[in-house]
Amino acid sequence: MRLTKQTSYAIRILVHCAQMDGRYVKTAEIARLYQITEHNVLKIVPLLVEGGFLETMRGRSGGIRLARPASEIGIGDVVRVTEATHVEADCFGGQPAECAIRPAAPINRILDEALGAFVSVLDRHTLQDLVSARPRSPLAAALAGETDRPSRQPGRAARPSL
Repeated sequence: MRLTKQTSYAIRILVHCAQMDGRYVKTAEIARLYQITEHNVLKIVPLLVEGGFLETMRGRSGGIRLARPASEIGIGDVVRVTEATHVEADCFGGQPAECAIRPAAPINRILDEALGAFVSVLDRHTLQDLVSARPRSPLAAALAGETDRPSRQPGRAARPSL
């Protein structure tokens, strides 16, 4: 199964928020860091809020942050919010409303079972699993006072970051 960009973006947003240790993050910041259009970030955030993964705060010091600990956010739950979790094969010929065999079609039961198995594997993993497996985002590291660059030697010009 191939997940949509929406799910990929949602997971990136959640991982970034998890790395920020409860600080509110601006959506424009996420868009810039992960090269996602701000429009797409703003389209996905309401889904994540409705799903109970993010909370928002308006105002100058506002933004988005995790609504609960990363260890309590299941990857399967995120996929259920961002993807269709029911698959149905189309009938051949005629309109979908005219398909008399759809309820009894074995392929639809098989596809639903396969999708259920896929999501059940995701249910065994949390956002914390993803956060623990990757380095901190550059912004999170900067806010925490961490750096992965060696200090500059006097008299040498700094190299531009990529």
